[in-house]
Amino acid sequence: MSLVANILQGASKVDLDVINRNIPSIRKDMDVLKKDVVEHVENVHVKYSQKSKLNNARLNELLRYQQTLEELKNKGELVLNTDLNNAEKELSNNMNELKVTAYKLQVLLRVQSILKLLDKFNDDLGRLHYVNCVHSIKALNGIFEAIPTDEYLEALYTLKGAVADKQNILIERLQTEFSDNIDLQHENSTTTLRIRKENEEMKNIISALGCYSECLEPLHCLARKLWEDIFIPIVNENLILEEKEDDMFASLVLCSQSKEKTNYSIVFDNLEIVLKFLTVNFTYNISESKTALEYIGGDFNDNLSELIVKNCLRDTIPSNVDELQRYNVIIDATEKLEKALLKSNIFTTQTASILEYVNNVDVLFIDKMCAGYSMKAKEIMKKDLHDITEVGVPYNPEYPLGCDENFPQSSISKNVEELVNLCVELLEKAAVASPGCSAILFTNVLNILSTYCAFVQEFHKAYLATLPQQIAVFLNNCLYMAYNLDKWDKSYSKQLETVLEVGNFTMEAKIISAQGREVFNKYIVAQVKQINEIMDGAELDVLALEKLSPKTEKCIRQCLRQQELLRTVWHKVLSYEIYNKNIGIIVNALCKHLITAIIKFEDIQANVSEKLIDVIKLILTRAPKLFIDANEITLYVPLWYKLNELTFVLNSNLVDINDRWASGKGPLALQFEPTELRGLVKALFQNTDRRATVLARIC
Repeated sequence: MSLVANILQGASKVDLDVINRNIPSIRKDMDVLKKDVVEHVENVHVKYSQKSKLNNARLNELLRYQQTLEELKNKGELVLNTDLNNAEKELSNNMNELKVTAYKLQVLLRVQSILKLLDKFNDDLGRLHYVNCVHSIKALNGIFEAIPTDEYLEALYTLKGAVADKQNILIERLQTEFSDNIDLQHENSTTTLRIRKENEEMKNIISALGCYSECLEPLHCLARKLWEDIFIPIVNENLILEEKEDDMFASLVLCSQSKEKTNYSIVFDNLEIVLKFLTVNFTYNISESKTALEYIGGDFNDNLSELIVKNCLRDTIPSNVDELQRYNVIIDATEKLEKALLKSNIFTTQTASILEYVNNVDVLFIDKMCAGYSMKAKEIMKKDLHDITEVGVPYNPEYPLGCDENFPQSSISKNVEELVNLCVELLEKAAVASPGCSAILFTNVLNILSTYCAFVQEFHKAYLATLPQQIAVFLNNCLYMAYNLDKWDKSYSKQLETVLEVGNFTMEAKIISAQGREVFNKYIVAQVKQINEIMDGAELDVLALEKLSPKTEKCIRQCLRQQELLRTVWHKVLSYEIYNKNIGIIVNALCKHLITAIIKFEDIQANVSEKLIDVIKLILTRAPKLFIDANEITLYVPLWYKLNELTFVLNSNLVDINDRWASGKGPLALQFEPTELRGLVKALFQNTDRRATVLARIC
């Protein structure tokens, strides 16, 4: 063995002796200290039998033991690196003991730190050093958060409860002291805000509140009261404000005169009085970079901006050009108020700007104008549909298809003419407005017209569901508006060129026209359905017609009478073309039902054939009178010729039928299929060679 090795081995033996001798002794001392600390905690925080008192001697002793344990630990690690096999077991046991003792020491040091911070908290609270109290509470909570829950002593649980009690005491003290310095009371129609004149105690309180988020509720509570009891009433009511002062307090008294809103200038003056009062008497900071007013304002500044705009500035938007030209006075007043709000820190640069709102007065003016026009349009749409006037160009037989440039003569509601004139007024304004305002006005015209159909159908639904005249007038109204929209698209296209790049009247014209036709066509479909339902009761659904029921004539007369009623209410309302076309659809439905029923008969007696001719003559006589020009019935009733040819067949012999068929080239061939005519011949004539010859020729 070398000399160095011998020296190291000798030193290791010495260290081993020191470790083995000192550790048991330190362990006993730790137990004594632990008992002392636990008893102290129990007496102070459980039994309350003695006051807390700093024990520096105990702390110094714990620190001395901490140093000793660190030295022993280092020596133990040195010995373990040396070849001392015989002492290894004893050393290992003592090193484990050393770890346990070190753990106990760390716990006792933490307890001692907690006790020291609690004593400091009590001392600072007595001296009203609230910021220091907050720092102590934060430090205490930090210690508890750093201790694993599985390492807690009973004393630590006791101390944690004591810290929670201290925290509650601090919060309650701050809230009480805050309320003693600033108070807001609302009773009946009077609100009083009292603030104690600037003092160090309040400064200390506000600073403490800013340091500890758990303590900020008094500031939030004050913000709610300022918002609900001061700022909202100032904007929404008529108030009188008065400032008062005594040796200790500055006061602001608000008395409500009425619940009605007042002029913007009074609102602005009152807001500026409040802001000045707060900036003079509530000059505290919650941190180096934020004032108490800025923190409070953060709770409601966006709401205040919105309130001023909606309930005050919106009422100032001009209704006419003269008011618009004088609006600079309001812009200046708004700018002054916004500067005061920013200076007080109630508003920040991030708060929605009230000045930006009024600077956009041109658009706001147009918006307000459009809102007024929209409201007026709704009132116009509510007027009676049946109050009508005649418009358009009369029908000219020389030009039966009319002219696209002219609206056909018909009757429309007077309110539609009024509505069209209203839209023209808007378009004239749009034509001379700036591009942005022009777009708004143009869109407003489209919005008014696009709501017409739905609004009128809903508001006048009882009449539109039952009265054919009003249904016809509604169709004309839609067509008239569509006609004007097409005209506007041409007449205003150059003036509104910028706007019409993204929208035009043509599409809206098609939509309005389609909606009007849809309502009217539904009524026509219902009329056709009713015709068929009436004719279903005519008792023509048999194969062999031996006798014609009286109901047949009755049903036909009922159908004709119904169509005659429509003529009465429609022929002076609808345009020439639309009236004839739709009356023709209904008449054609009656013809179709009767023709189809007769063609299906397999046997028709001679006397029945004569009676069928009589009921058909009712239609042939009365139906043409339904049309404005009776001679034009063939233009609008596709089955009119077929009904006439059916009458011929019912009243003719086989020779006449054969001649009129003319080998498939005669008038009968134009109206009947061979199978249809063959069926009629079989039903009308007995089975003879002559009939067989005629049937053979009908192919």
